[in-house]
Amino acid sequence: MTQSAATSPPVLVVGAGITGLSAAWLLCRLGHSVSIKEAGPDPGGLLAPVPFRGLPCDRGSHRIHPAAHPLLLELTESANWQTQPRRGKLVLGGQHMAYPLQMMDFLRGLGPKTAAHMAATFLVKPGARRGMKQWESDRADVEDDIGFEAFVTSRVGRRAYQQFYAPYVEKVWGMHPSEISQTVAKARVSTASPVSTIKKALRPGQRDDAHFLYPSGGMAELVDFFLTGLMTAGVDVEFDAPVTQEDVASWPGPVLFSGHLSHLAPSHGLEHRGLFILHIALPKGTVGDTDTFYLPEAQFKFGRVSQPARFSADFSDPDVDVLCAEVPQGRHADDMDFTEQADVIRSQLVEAGIIAPGVELVEIQQTFCPRVYPVYTRGWLKRWRAALAEVAALGNVFPIGRQGLFLHCNVDQCVHIADAAVQHINSGGDSAAWAKTAEQFLSLRVRD
Repeated sequence: MTQSAATSPPVLVVGAGITGLSAAWLLCRLGHSVSIKEAGPDPGGLLAPVPFRGLPCDRGSHRIHPAAHPLLLELTESANWQTQPRRGKLVLGGQHMAYPLQMMDFLRGLGPKTAAHMAATFLVKPGARRGMKQWESDRADVEDDIGFEAFVTSRVGRRAYQQFYAPYVEKVWGMHPSEISQTVAKARVSTASPVSTIKKALRPGQRDDAHFLYPSGGMAELVDFFLTGLMTAGVDVEFDAPVTQEDVASWPGPVLFSGHLSHLAPSHGLEHRGLFILHIALPKGTVGDTDTFYLPEAQFKFGRVSQPARFSADFSDPDVDVLCAEVPQGRHADDMDFTEQADVIRSQLVEAGIIAPGVELVEIQQTFCPRVYPVYTRGWLKRWRAALAEVAALGNVFPIGRQGLFLHCNVDQCVHIADAAVQHINSGGDSAAWAKTAEQFLSLRVRD
């Protein structure tokens, strides 16, 4: 225990998701006194399990990429991590293509006319080649945000934009792509960069995405790991304990805030869209060995369908096959009930080639996860900085993680952010400096 940690005021961690729990764990390792307050009745946040037929299923398709930040695996080395082969499929143009994506498969899925148009754009349109090379660069700032539509169209042409890129954006956010920031094209759409995809296709032996890591007991195993350790260490964890701006401002020490940034700075228009999770039971042997299907096209309500048993054998039901279909909120109301559209869901699973015609659903269960996807409208960075400045003015609050920093990021990246914040306050850094430091996390790119 360092002298500064032993004598410093107690640290309040707001939120018991993966960011808050890992931050509290790291603080304890440094000898800080820590308390955790969670607004909900249970820990885990987006990693909290969904009980379905006795299985603690994940809220969607969570996995750890081999290139993930190593701190997560270091902290949880005693968890039962397994290495699994990637068996994903992209459903595009009525075809199933291996995912992670190969460029030639992608072009074949777009069809000959769209692929030719995309190639012509790359070859003859002024600035298109340079724009493709710079697709993933310059993420930290956008002074003149031209919007998702203009950004993508200028690089791949209108046909590819309309067929592949635009439907995804409209499905997730329920807004016209011209309203969405161009930063979404650079930091969110996992298959967005043609140059990156081409490079991987040319170096198949060097790909780092042929496998993924997964704890045998699901992501809830990570939540249990941290929570058990913290309670054993005597950390006070309080549930059903929402905090206000006044609560955090009056806390005698630092506050690591992993709740929603808009909760502390509500006037800056930082909004989210939610996600409907459908767990579906089907007759045994209905689905093959594919772990995850990706469906960007507009005709499908779901954007991703995963099979929990292909992540871990612990999620295999002896009587049925289980699917997890993710339906982005888009324009749907929070109270939309897709279980009342079971026939539509079944027919779309058939149309996508996930199940065969004639297969009936045994059971379907819905869970709504509010405020999952940050809405990055044009000009959001200016509002984001203003929100961080307002929170920094409280003097003792350090926003962290996916919700606290209004990010869309992976589990390992949340732990990395928590570590950076802990190191910052442990070295005496103030909240204004943290607001500047947090800008580095804008360059994070979601992996899938």
